[in-house]
Amino acid sequence: MAPSAGTRFRTRLNRLAVGGAAALCATILATGTALAAPTVRTADSLPGFRIYPESLTQDPTTGDLFVSGYGDGSVLRVPAGGTQASVFLPSGADGRTHAAGVKADKSGRLWVSGGTDRSVTVYDDTTGVRLARFHIPYTSGGVNDLAFGPDGTAYLTDSFNPAIYRVTPRQLTAAQGTEAPLDTWRDLTGSPADYTQHSGINLNGIVYIDGGALLTANTTTGAVYRIATDTGTVTAIPGISLPNADGLHYRDGKLWVALNRTNTLVRLTVSTAARSVTQDATFSSPELQIPTSVIRSGDRLLVTRSQYDKGGPFGAGTPAPFTIAEVNGF
Repeated sequence: MAPSAGTRFRTRLNRLAVGGAAALCATILATGTALAAPTVRTADSLPGFRIYPESLTQDPTTGDLFVSGYGDGSVLRVPAGGTQASVFLPSGADGRTHAAGVKADKSGRLWVSGGTDRSVTVYDDTTGVRLARFHIPYTSGGVNDLAFGPDGTAYLTDSFNPAIYRVTPRQLTAAQGTEAPLDTWRDLTGSPADYTQHSGINLNGIVYIDGGALLTANTTTGAVYRIATDTGTVTAIPGISLPNADGLHYRDGKLWVALNRTNTLVRLTVSTAARSVTQDATFSSPELQIPTSVIRSGDRLLVTRSQYDKGGPFGAGTPAPFTIAEVNGF
């Protein structure tokens, strides 16, 4: 029997190089800065035993948090000021059994990437009503994460096909109430970010940088790329290597990156339009419990504790109750 899409996704995750941790340590010691004891505590509790939280976003208007469940495809919501999540979109909604990147835009919409179901679905983030759905132009693949440009255009990564997809505000309006194909904005074949020669998870997290650039990272190789939004030109960022890079978050010239397998957060300084990127500091702790997403909320960092190594895609075992961590001092 052919393996399911979910099984293939987990298999590909497990192909990540086990030597990544050793390589990462060398990189941190060479370029990072030792920090004086940031603190980690539990900020929010997540219901369910098979969620395996993957991505985290905050509605910029209401302050509500949304968390995607890689394990079952559900999306949870934590109301602003709350500490307990409840189910916003149930497991199996729109046929989704895995949920990857989740992002709230400035117009009250929630975008949910379905991983190997090869789609991204847009919802009203108050009512949960589905507004539109987009599918990639490939028979296999994995829509992973997304970022918004200043005009509301969404840019999406595919971890298995060398492409950056795009949904413009006009395309979103045209697709209201329907299903539509995702626009391949940048075919990465032949570019520095072409990963047809690699197995495992490739492009993962993505962010928009003020001034007209995207930054994205390859989980397997650790390479970080700048993509100009006006020309689509792809450039490898020199001197930066982030094996196991997962979620990225950018704010006010700073970039935070979650490195999942090594329980590490990295902070970088990014210039306008990402013309230069320098690594400032790293923080590692087993209390991060395989971080897969990080966001800045006020003056604190919030991190999804995926526990992928406890019965999830990284290994056997039984997870503790799932939570979101708060990291202060980083």
